[in-house]
Amino acid sequence: MDMDRIYNFNAETNVIGSILMESDSICEVIGFLNPEDFYNLKHKILYKNLKKMYEENLTVDIVTLSEKLGESLKEVGGISYITDILNSIINTVNIKKYGEIVKEKANNRALLKIFNSAIGRLQSGDASQEEVINYAQDSLLSIKASETKEDGEIEKILHDFMDTLQSRYEKGGEVHGVKSGYKTLDRMLGGFSKEDLIILAARPSMGKTAMALNLLLNTTFKGQAKTAFFNLEMGTKQIIDRAVALRTKIPLDNIKNASLSEEQWYQISKEASILANSSMKIYDKIFTLNGIAAECRKLKIKEGLDVVIIDYLQLIESGERTENRNQDISKITRRLKLMAKEIDINIIVLSQLSRAPETRSDHRPMLSDLRESGSIEQDSDVVMLLYRDDYYHKDSESKGIMECIVAKNRNGEVGTSRLKWKPEIQSIV
Repeated sequence: MDMDRIYNFNAETNVIGSILMESDSICEVIGFLNPEDFYNLKHKILYKNLKKMYEENLTVDIVTLSEKLGESLKEVGGISYITDILNSIINTVNIKKYGEIVKEKANNRALLKIFNSAIGRLQSGDASQEEVINYAQDSLLSIKASETKEDGEIEKILHDFMDTLQSRYEKGGEVHGVKSGYKTLDRMLGGFSKEDLIILAARPSMGKTAMALNLLLNTTFKGQAKTAFFNLEMGTKQIIDRAVALRTKIPLDNIKNASLSEEQWYQISKEASILANSSMKIYDKIFTLNGIAAECRKLKIKEGLDVVIIDYLQLIESGERTENRNQDISKITRRLKLMAKEIDINIIVLSQLSRAPETRSDHRPMLSDLRESGSIEQDSDVVMLLYRDDYYHKDSESKGIMECIVAKNRNGEVGTSRLKWKPEIQSIV
């Protein structure tokens, strides 16, 4: 192993020396550099004490540092070693750059540890392949996350808020999240925001999957988002049939039967090429929550990821044995919410509704109609319910209309968006 890949002596001494020369220079590195990031034990001890002295508002110099070290002074080579470090420093201008080098080397060591541990687990047979993959991906993500730890300072939060407000103003009030493709919905929700868990629920045959597919294509092409669609119910061929019908406006039945004109063949070929080169991913063989989470983490690290759509909640396997399905769903929705925050993505999950709407004269769904409703309603940031009046009343005045009812919106208004439903091409506009 080339030591230069995991340790830089000069970078470590320059960070220590810069702080000794000018204690305030630690502000350049204290937000991302930890004592554990130093490879040399002497430097680890020195930085730990210097950081603590600064946080306690103590004067920092060789004398006070030696006093602070006490019995540990011998471990770091005594006053002579500290003096040598200080004398090697010309100025503190480059402390941040040196700190970044120290951090890079620390991350390299962490990577080696992760890979060696993963190999050891595989060779010993103590863990399954999926468990080893999940361990490696979780560990890799933790390295990335450690570079952006929050300190809870309200000043920074408000500074970010003002930047966001300025950005909204410059965009003329444009939605701040990923565009859904529906103006009324975007006005209520502000677009699909990262870290949000959204539930899209309806009774069977209302058009849940069609709505999910429309949102997938809208967020990908109109919202310029990097998306992933996990369909636990349909195969990819069925999904692509619908996606192509939606994009080309060619009836779905024609595509299923290949009853196509020469012009339609050309249209499909063109759209297939566009879909193939899009930032959209589609999965139909991942059924476990761990599998979905692992794939999302991988996408986030390798290619970036903004919006995830899962069809549907009740088909997700939690990977744990529970006698009570309500508890199972509770664990799944909670983990999905935490996953949205951890990976910094928006997650849209389809869900079934109970039969309660069928028993009422007004069949419009309500929050209480959610199956296992307690946890779903509690963990979600937004709940959208779909309703088509012409499904229940053939002579309805709202024929061809799909209502998207925003029944819960943690950060905004609730209301109903009336959309046009064209089942023959799976289009909702």
